[in-house]
Amino acid sequence: TGMQMLSVDVTTPQELSASERDAWRAMTAANPVLKSPYQTLGYLDAISAARPDIRVAVIRKSARIAGFFAFQKGPMGHARAPGGVVNDCHGIICAPDEDIALSHVLAQANIAVFDFRDSLAAQAPFRRHAESVEGGWVIDVSEGFEAYVASRKKLGGNTFRSAIGAPKKLAKEGALTFRFDDRRPETLEALYAWKSAQYRESGFPDLFAVKWVRDLLEQLWRQDRAEGAGLMSTLELDGRLAAVHFGLIGPEVLHSWFPAYDPDFVKLTPGNALLIEMLKAGAEAGVQEVHMGPGEGRQKQAMGSFQEGLATGCITQPGLVGWTRQMAGRIEKTAEPLPLGPLARAPGKAFRKIDRIAALYGV
Repeated sequence: TGMQMLSVDVTTPQELSASERDAWRAMTAANPVLKSPYQTLGYLDAISAARPDIRVAVIRKSARIAGFFAFQKGPMGHARAPGGVVNDCHGIICAPDEDIALSHVLAQANIAVFDFRDSLAAQAPFRRHAESVEGGWVIDVSEGFEAYVASRKKLGGNTFRSAIGAPKKLAKEGALTFRFDDRRPETLEALYAWKSAQYRESGFPDLFAVKWVRDLLEQLWRQDRAEGAGLMSTLELDGRLAAVHFGLIGPEVLHSWFPAYDPDFVKLTPGNALLIEMLKAGAEAGVQEVHMGPGEGRQKQAMGSFQEGLATGCITQPGLVGWTRQMAGRIEKTAEPLPLGPLARAPGKAFRKIDRIAALYGV
């Protein structure tokens, strides 16, 4: 059967050969579900530079490369998407019509438990093992910014109109300076400071207190956009930084990742103003879609053109369900000394969240 012909070699991103990297590029270019910059070699290389535990399963059928599965290797055969908590879209790299038995790949790669979140529900293995599927919002600017505005105006209502009007509202307060691609180091420092404060206030662990997360952003920021890179966009009011956004950009898609703004300007919605300017500039620079991630918020619903399915779940090898439950208990115990606040006291069903955070802190 096809199963027996499937062979898997596990390697590091650095050890992928030139022909393997070409195969990866060809597959992502040919497969419309793999448009996210998270599926690029640029993201893979950057996360691999920031963390030494990133691996790639090279999947062959007979001698032909059938696909790639990148993962972050945890303790005791436990794995997750590369970057764990910061990875907002994970998929199997393969041609559109390729059927890959993921559980078979995981077994050959010695992965006992693969925990996934925000994996592509369009791909059968994630859909089959999903415990829940959320819709990630997509802003479609493929026909240009004006066409996008025209298509959303009727549907988005007042929330959309006020978002679109945000740059004008802000411009009444002073001179606006927008940079689509801001290379100044001090703006990155401002992003870290604002986001850290925001995380602390919300009781969520501070991602930017973790060195590898900052290393990842800085590595992406230095990279060439052709292959997946970081893009920092900013908006200044009378020369003072009002809002900053660090996104992940690939050949056609900009993924909204880390938005932040100066809390002094909160009433002027500088984050909205920056997003609108980014949509205009992005459309002119060849961006087809801006991915906003899942969320029930009014603004995402008003601005999103459509949604794509993002699956959360767990794939375990046979006989390991009980072991997974033990793992949950172990991770809860491990999580207690971490700076998690109320999450540390969460019941067993919060295992996934605690597990993701344990991964973040390198437990």
